[in-house]
Amino acid sequence: MTTYRVKKINLDTAKTIEDYWKAVNAASIHYCNGLKELREFCGGRLHRGRNGYSGINGNIEYVAERI
Repeated sequence: MTTYRVKKINLDTAKTIEDYWKAVNAASIHYCNGLKELREFCGGRLHRGRNGYSGINGNIEYVAERI
């Protein structure tokens, strides 16, 4: 089974690019086993990108990388 490392980035306080990168560096990391658990954690499907999955649900951005 594939393991994914998911960053949960809070976008409430990100008004500038500097604020965004501070939020990225302060983001919590969660590990999910398989796509089903990843969907349950994020509250829906994420979009496929070059290096994994990403998506926004409300004011929270999820970035998942395959390990």
